[in-house]
Amino acid sequence: MLIEAKLIEFLQSNASVGWIAFFKNFTMLASILGLVVFAIIIFCKDKKLSFWFVLTFGFVALLNLCIKHIIKRPRPFDRYDFIYNFGNESGYSMPSSHSAISGMIAVFICYLAFKYSKSISIRVLTIIVMTLFTAMICLSRMVLGVHYLTDTIVGVAEGVIIGLVSLKAYVVLSKKIKVKPTE
Repeated sequence: MLIEAKLIEFLQSNASVGWIAFFKNFTMLASILGLVVFAIIIFCKDKKLSFWFVLTFGFVALLNLCIKHIIKRPRPFDRYDFIYNFGNESGYSMPSSHSAISGMIAVFICYLAFKYSKSISIRVLTIIVMTLFTAMICLSRMVLGVHYLTDTIVGVAEGVIIGLVSLKAYVVLSKKIKVKPTE
């Protein structure tokens, strides 16, 4: 973990006050603000899917909380005096809830792009933008001093897996109950 702590120290030592403020605001897109913003985006294309998105968001958040209480990994700023808690967080570190939620959001938005657009350019652009979104959320969590790199990687993996399983369940259930997803 010392290598990861040194990475955080490097990121924080090279971050200006403006960057810290930017990351504090950007990271909110993987919280309740993100739930509202992305639920509205999804709602505009597929009303039933937006409801499923909200349920999945809640499941990711709840599962993440349970995992944190099982692993009980201290946050970087609790373990190392040279790391600052710019994110004003408390509790446990592993896995990163914001990273998990960003991974799940990315899966849902990419699903929309593939479902509603035949354009390869739109699909590829969506994948690139959502990958950058997820990476920026992970970076923000480290710059703010609230997560290690491994916390963010595990969080993204958790969110992507849950997002994929959730969407598969949505598609299967939509077919079984013979309700075509709204368009």
